[in-house]
Amino acid sequence: MQRSDRLYGFLCLLPLLPAVAVPGLGVLVSLAIVILILIFVSQSRTPTLALSQGHPFRKALYGLGAGLLIAVASHVLIEPLIEQLTGHEIELAGIGHVEGDLVNFLLLLTLGLLFGGIAEELVFRGFVVGWGAAIFGDRAAIWLVLLSATVFGLSHLYQGLAGVITTGLIGLSFGLLYLWNGRKLLVPVIAHMTVNAYGLTLMYLGLYF
Repeated sequence: MQRSDRLYGFLCLLPLLPAVAVPGLGVLVSLAIVILILIFVSQSRTPTLALSQGHPFRKALYGLGAGLLIAVASHVLIEPLIEQLTGHEIELAGIGHVEGDLVNFLLLLTLGLLFGGIAEELVFRGFVVGWGAAIFGDRAAIWLVLLSATVFGLSHLYQGLAGVITTGLIGLSFGLLYLWNGRKLLVPVIAHMTVNAYGLTLMYLGLYF
C-alpha cells in the first residue's frame, strides 16, 4: 500500500473514533470530519456520495419496503429476543418524551429523517464503506460493513446493551443493503428514514412495547 493509500485509509476510518468515544453526540463530530475530508480530499467524493443507479423512484420504493421489513422484524422479533438474552430492556429515555407530545415528536422525527437517515448513512455507509472499499479493495467491503455496524451500535450506548446489539444489527442490515445496491446510498438512506419514522411514530402513539 502506497503512502497516500495509507493516509486515505486512516482518514476513511477516522470518523469512527468520535462515534465510539462519545456515544450519541460523537456522531456530530464524525459528520464534521467527513464534511471536511470531502471538501479537501477530492478522491473521497465520488465513492462517498454515489446516490443511485437505475430508476431513483424504484430504488426509493425498495428502500421503503426494506425499511418497513427491518423495522417490523426488529420491533416484533429481534428486540424482544435481545432483551431476553441480555436481561436488559432497551433504554429509550435518552430520546426524550415522545408519547402524545406532537411538538417533540415532529422535532425528533425531523432529526431522525435528516440526521439519522442522511447524515448517519453518509458517515457509516457512504464514507467508511464506500470510500474504504475504493481504498482497500472490493473484498474489504464486507469487513468495513461489519466494522461500521459495530461502531454504529456502540454509538447508541445510551440505549444500553440491548440497544447497542439491536442497533448494530440494524446497521448491519443497512450495510448489506448498501452493498446489494452497488454501494449506492439511496436505498439504505430511505430504509434508515423508514425505520426511524416507524419507531418514533409508535412511540408517539403509545404503541411501542
